[in-house]
Amino acid sequence: MCGLFCSPCLECRLASKYGECFCFPLLLGSTLALRAGIRERHSIHGTLCEDWMAVHCCWPCAVCQMAREMRIRSLFQVYKMHLSSPPLLAKDTLV
Repeated sequence: MCGLFCSPCLECRLASKYGECFCFPLLLGSTLALRAGIRERHSIHGTLCEDWMAVHCCWPCAVCQMAREMRIRSLFQVYKMHLSSPPLLAKDTLV
């Protein structure tokens, strides 16, 4: 409901939750960048063209959708761990 009546406020809150500056949405093109970033971070299927269409055809709806996805993803967030062995040290290395 907040997104439909006060989309700029919701978008500023989303930007800060995403790790960007609170004022990030004041920049031109920031909504598209934020949407594409959220989609990439959470492995949500889609294209940049679809993001552009959503943002430019119905901006308040796109902001509400981003807020919903971030709320859902934060509840069920799964982290991928990459385990690697420590690098091997060669005996003939120069110190």
